[in-house]
Parts: sequence; C-alpha cells; structure tokens
Amino acid sequence: MKILLQTFFFVLAYTSIAQNSNLEKSVLALKQKITQSEKGEKLKWMDSLSVLVKFNDEYNYDSIIRQTIKYALELDSLDIATRNTHELVYYKSVMVGKPEEGLKIFKEFVGKAEILTNNITKARLYMYGAYCYYAIGDIDESLKQLGIAKKLASKTTDKRLQADIDLNLGKYYGEIGDFVKSSNFIQQAIPIFIKFKDTSKIIGSKNALSILYSQNAFYEEAELERNEAISLAKKQKEQSSLYFLYFNAAQDYRLLGDHKKWIANMKLCLKANENSLYKLHFEPLILCNLIIALAESNNLKEAEEYFKTVENNLEKYSTGNNYNTYIETLKQMAFAKGNYPEALTYGKVHLDSVLKLDAFVEIMNAENFMAKVYNAQKDTENSLKHKIRYYTIKDSVATVQKVKALTFYQTLYETEKRDLKIEAQESSIALLASKNKIKNQWMLFGGLGLLLIFWIIFLIWSRSEARKRHQRQEQFTTQLVNIQEVERSRVAKELHDSVGQKLLVLKNILFQKEKDQQEEINVLDETIIEVREMSHSLHPFQFEKLGLVKSLGNMITAFQKNSEVFYSSEIEDISGLIPKEKEIVIFRMLQECIGNVEKHAEATACKLIVKQKKGDVVFRLKDNGKGFDVEKNSEKVDSLGMKTLKERANYLGAMLRIDSEAEKGTTVVIKISIA
Repeated sequence: MKILLQTFFFVLAYTSIAQNSNLEKSVLALKQKITQSEKGEKLKWMDSLSVLVKFNDEYNYDSIIRQTIKYALELDSLDIATRNTHELVYYKSVMVGKPEEGLKIFKEFVGKAEILTNNITKARLYMYGAYCYYAIGDIDESLKQLGIAKKLASKTTDKRLQADIDLNLGKYYGEIGDFVKSSNFIQQAIPIFIKFKDTSKIIGSKNALSILYSQNAFYEEAELERNEAISLAKKQKEQSSLYFLYFNAAQDYRLLGDHKKWIANMKLCLKANENSLYKLHFEPLILCNLIIALAESNNLKEAEEYFKTVENNLEKYSTGNNYNTYIETLKQMAFAKGNYPEALTYGKVHLDSVLKLDAFVEIMNAENFMAKVYNAQKDTENSLKHKIRYYTIKDSVATVQKVKALTFYQTLYETEKRDLKIEAQESSIALLASKNKIKNQWMLFGGLGLLLIFWIIFLIWSRSEARKRHQRQEQFTTQLVNIQEVERSRVAKELHDSVGQKLLVLKNILFQKEKDQQEEINVLDETIIEVREMSHSLHPFQFEKLGLVKSLGNMITAFQKNSEVFYSSEIEDISGLIPKEKEIVIFRMLQECIGNVEKHAEATACKLIVKQKKGDVVFRLKDNGKGFDVEKNSEKVDSLGMKTLKERANYLGAMLRIDSEAEKGTTVVIKISIA
C-alpha cells in the first residue's frame, strides 16, 4: 500500500512544455540572446530558457535553472528566483525522486521568500516543500507546510491553486487515517477542476478517491472510480495519468492475490509509460514490479526476458529510490529459480530495508517471503518465527481496516447529509427568487419580511443541527475508542490463549524428545516471551480484574525492570471514583506518556503521582529529562502523538496540561472530575 500511496504523489505533476521539432533551434537562439545581453534583459532570456527546457534532462535542466535562480538573486528579482526555486524543488522531489535534495533547497531558500508579496508563488513554494517532507515520511511537517500554503493561497483569486492544495491535504489526511478530513478536502477540490475543465486534475482527484477506497479495503469501489478515470484518460490521451492508474490497480490486485490481473495491469502500465512524459523516470519502478509479478506467478521464462533489460543497465535500475524494488526483484527471481540460499540473502536485505520505512504491508509481505524460503530449506523453526510475525501484522492490519471502515462510512454519511442540506437551501432560495419577480412593491416588502423570518428560523435550526452533529461526533468517537479497545483485547487474548498455548504444547513435545532438541526449545522460549510481551502491550493483563490502580502499579514496575530510567510512584486508592469504561483510556494516556519519556526525554528518573483533590482525580507524571520550550517548540505539542492524547482527554472530559522547560524536565497533568 505504501508504494501505491507514493505513486499517487506523482499525479499532481502538471504538463511540461510540449516537445517539437524546433526545440533545438529555440534553445540555441535563447542561449545566444543570453550571451549578448545583460542584467534585466539577460535574466528574462534565462528565465525563458528554464521554462522551455523544464524537467528535460537532455538539455541539462538542473544546471540551467540553478544559474537562473543565482542570477535572479544577484539582481534582487525575488519573484523570478522564488518561482524557479519552487520548480527546482518540485523537480528534485517528484521528477527525479530525490526529496532530500529538494528539501535542502527549500530550507535554504524559504527564508528569502518571506518578504515576497506574490502569494501565488510563495504558496507553490510551500506546497512543493510539503511534497519533500511527505516523500521522506514526515507527514506532520508536510501538513504544516500545506497549512501555510493554504493560508497564502486563500489571499489570492487562484482557485485552481487552492484546489491543488486541498487535493494534497485530502491525500495526506488519508495517509494518517483521518478520512473525514480527507474526503472533505478532495470533494472541495473536484468542482473547481471541473469548472476549469482541468482533465488531468479531475483524473488525479478520481485516482485520489480510488486510493482512499483502497486504504479502507473497499476494492470494488476503488475499481469503479479508477475505471472512470482510465476511460477519461484514454479519451484525452493522458498517457502519464494512465500509467499511475494502471500501477495502482496492479497493487490492489496484488493485495487481493489475483496474479492474472496484477500482471495484466503492470503490462498496461508499461505500455502507457512508453508515451509518457516521465518515461525515463518511472520505467525502472514499472519494469521491476512487472518482473516481481511474473516471478511470483511462476512465469519465470517471461520474467527472465524482462530481467535482461535490468541487467544491461544496473545503474539505472538499482540506485536511489529504485534500490528496494530492485532487491525485491532479485529475491523473487532467485526463489522462482529454486536458488534458496540466494533468495534468503536478498530476502534479509529487503526485510531490513522495509523495516526502516515502517511500511506495514511491505513488512508483512517480506515476512511471509522469509517464511516461504525457510520452509523450502526445511528450516521449520525460522519459518515458524517469520510466519508468526506475518500473521501478527496481518491481524493488526485487518483490525485497523475494520476501524477505518467504520470511520469511512461515517464520512460518507456526513458528506451525503451535507450535500442534501445544500440542495435544499438552494431550492428554497430559487423558489423565493422566482416568486419575488411577479410581486409588486408591497408584496416585495412582505416577501422580504417572510424571508427574514425564515432566515431567523433557519439560524435557530442550524444551531440546533450543529449541536446535534457535535453530539453525534462525540458518540462516534466513543464508539471508535471502544472498538479499538475491544479489538486490542481480542488480539491480545488470541495471542495469549491460542498462539501462546500452542507454542507451549510444541515446547513440551520437543522437551519429551532427545536432548539435542534444546536449541529448538530455546527458540520456542524466546517466541513465547515475544508473544506474551505483544499480548501485554496490546491489552493490560487482567485489567478488568485488577482495576486501574493496580494496573498502573504493575506498569511502573514493568518499566522499572526493563529501563535505565528510575521509575517510582505514589498512587492513592481511587477505586470506584472513575467509570470503568474510562479507566482503560486513562491507562492508555499514561502508557503513551511514559513511552514518550523512554523515547525522547533522556531522563534518569520519572515519578507517577495519583491523588484525589476535592472533586477531581489528578494524575501527574514528572520526569527530570531535557524538556523543551513549549512556546518555541509548538510542533512537539501539536505532533500526532500529542493530538491523540488531546482527543482522548476530550473524550474523557478531562483537563490535559503539559508543563516543560529546557533542561528542567517535563510534567504531564491529567485531571478528571469524579463521577
């Protein structure tokens, strides 16, 4: 899924200047004018040249645009410098797949653009900077940069730019699972693209919706949206868009296990890319994925024919962003040929690589591959170890998809309800306007009076509806939290009672055999410990029986045993003061806070204090770590983890406060009223 989401990122590319037979002559003519002119006129010709050869590596685009930016800054022409810089950032992050270089350019230049009055150019700079952050996996920062871009764009009349930013916001919020915002932003963008007849962006929006469906495992709905986009792309001969659509379809069919359609769509993708503007950039990704599909489907002969192209140009197919796909290609080819030692070597490299990317679906597939290789080598112990990891991730992904599905249905419900309200309001206004045309002056005043009354009633009704929507949202949040805890509890129980017990049985069987089975017994012991740890982290053992107070004490004890930080606690007996369904939420919040101490605080001591004060119960977690300046480091307070804490606090109706100073530690206070 990660690959599918990353490929959609390229759909936002706008069309480059068309190639024509006179391009070479035009380039030479502009270069001659540049050498014969000075200052403002020279900059004008340099700017024209950078536009003419935009994204065209054959004419050394990178060097030309850098020289243009440098000369523009020398002449204090900030507008031209900024416009060319955001094009260079886009080129690096999207066209050549080097987001780190694009981000470096963005960071070095963004300060210079602050005094620029052209908000359109500034907004694009921040939007393309967000592309870079997204490409390296920093979604929080990419959303922050898009927020700045949206504010700048809102000050302009450029609706298409605003729609571009909304489409990106929709995509990024979908990435972090906020499907309400994701759907709303995409739906806001689509009418603008339709109004301006921007076919490329209409196709991109439909592709975004199909990805949103795929993220929630609604593959049939995704296929319908994608087929509409494919039909439109064929009519408009949008070859570049066809490449993205076929590629995403192939990834869906891979997840569904339909090898035939997976291969068919990868071949269509390869064919569409032949006439694409981005052929040279995306061919390695497409060809390697086609080889992987053929190898997994045991079409070894055809896979080897395509692999000859890769072998003839290894530098192109195995470097940069293409490295992971190349390694996956090697491992699948080795396995298909029956060369299991080589497949194992490449499998380990690929697994390490995807673990660093934190891509769950890719990790799941890599673990399953390792289990297959070890099984083919008759190494039952290692095969079992990877198989357990595979099923653990698979169960986790399935659970997440269930929660996502619930959220997504809520999104559809809210969107449809909003659209019906808008239609009803528009119909009422149109009816009143029609009647007013045939009335005299007295009737006009009467109609205005009725309209005023209607508007007052409408305002009252709208406020009432807003309150109801807020109540429904709170109920939905409650349901979502409960569903997550139920699923965590179920998975933990399955790991502890089912998988754990089966492993113990297997251990006993081995123990009863000869002593030379000791190595296998040790492996099983380690696996049993891992399963228990996963079980306890998913759901606190016997939480319902022990209650919040003892569970918190056990958690502090567990952290003390396994950490270099000195943990202590001072916990009063607050049993019965907080509703049972809220106790687990408080436990999760404190668990998250202690996890932050372990990861970020660099503390040597941490203390948890739980006390009853008047009509409240106060939870205070204080560490002596490095701390941070809350005002200057607002991004830490607004991070995804902190947002989760705030959402849980809102659900509880609790007060959440974070006090911290640099080098003076951090204190988190949670105060909840007694029921």
